[in-house]
Amino acid sequence: MSRSEFVKRSLIFALSVFVVGFSIAAIARANLGTTPISSPNFVISLHTPLSLGGMTFIFNVLLIVLQWVLYTKEERRENRIRLFMQLPVTMIFALSIDLGTFLLNSVLPPDMAYLPSFALLTGGTVLLALGVSLEVTANIAMVSGEAAVKVISDKLHKNFGTVKVAFDLTLVVLAVIFSLLFTGFSAIEGVREGTLIGALATGTLVRFMLPRLSFLSRWARGKAKSVPESAENASEELPAVQGSFCRVITIAREYGCGGRVVGKLLAERLNMAFYDSELIEMVSRESGLSVDTVRENEEPAPAKQLYEMVMQDYLSPVKESLSTQDALYVAQAKVVRRIAHIEDCVIVGRGADDILKDNPHCLNVFLYASFDRKIRFCNEHYHQAKDEAIATMQNTDRRRENHYFHYTGRHFADPRNYHLCLDVGTLGVERTVDLIVALLKDTALKPVNATDGQSAQTEATKSTEA
Repeated sequence: MSRSEFVKRSLIFALSVFVVGFSIAAIARANLGTTPISSPNFVISLHTPLSLGGMTFIFNVLLIVLQWVLYTKEERRENRIRLFMQLPVTMIFALSIDLGTFLLNSVLPPDMAYLPSFALLTGGTVLLALGVSLEVTANIAMVSGEAAVKVISDKLHKNFGTVKVAFDLTLVVLAVIFSLLFTGFSAIEGVREGTLIGALATGTLVRFMLPRLSFLSRWARGKAKSVPESAENASEELPAVQGSFCRVITIAREYGCGGRVVGKLLAERLNMAFYDSELIEMVSRESGLSVDTVRENEEPAPAKQLYEMVMQDYLSPVKESLSTQDALYVAQAKVVRRIAHIEDCVIVGRGADDILKDNPHCLNVFLYASFDRKIRFCNEHYHQAKDEAIATMQNTDRRRENHYFHYTGRHFADPRNYHLCLDVGTLGVERTVDLIVALLKDTALKPVNATDGQSAQTEATKSTEA
């Protein structure tokens, strides 16, 4: 990362911390329940001279101390800068909460009716989602709460999300206990319907906002493209002997359209290499990550990721989440481009149409079908019942859209991204393949290696291993 990019990302991150802090102040001021990690701090602030920001600062400093205690001597040396940097972040976070509280108290009446309070909660939730989206976009640092949970999960050898859920539930329980003790067991403060409403709404809002902030990542990198910088230069790392691109057919598809079936049959018909799930092992070798990790992170999983954001007080450990997906995207881009330099092939998915947009011998195909035909295909080929097929179809297509938009700035199903869009549900698999082959025979994209079979997938594998 260049110095310029680091400065820009730091500014985005600082803004995100301020926005999240201000939003927490707004949610707390609504007095309809606050976020899990803030709930005990909020209760204590109600019954002591400490402000919510001041209590938040003390709490986060204790979390930094906890990390230092849990680290070994060697780990302390390795992470001393990371620990030190959490202090100014915590200070900005705490000050933004108190500043937000001061400003809101100066313009709002002491006691508000339910509807104005609900409106304030709604505005705070929207602002919170914006802050989270900015933080994830910055992708540069961790806040103390997430860093502490990461250390605990590493020491216990447990999943981060599981430990975080337990951590947040513990804080909510503490908030309930504190409020009962402070009020003489007459009231529960800090945990109300607003906590649940904010949790459910924030995930959806972040999912909506995050792709639309990708322009900030491009601004930080100082480039017009939205793919990772190292992915843009992937072709420069190829052996010089590879020279020009080979003929490639990329297939993007809606779930339930049989993209793998069409691609495999097309590759057999044209004597081309075929890549779909075969790429997972190659990307694993390229990235140095396990096959399971590649498979799980191959496409962003917003539902899972946003659920973790909700349970993590909406402050996702970006270094442990999105950076992994970015690293996999870079590795995937390198593998795809190497293959495209080695042999004529058919590649299903993986955003290959955008990765290979500088390949003049690349034909980009998009497959779609009617809702009923996709359900029928899922039932016949995947043995899915109607409800399961619908749920999987919606979730998968949403993931693909978010992934594609995040890395390209374009919409997945936009026909302008492709040379050919085919209704495979109406045409059928065989007719769809016939049309693609016919197009290749009548254009300059005709695969010159379709009969000689000079290259094979094993050669691509060897290149990746090298």
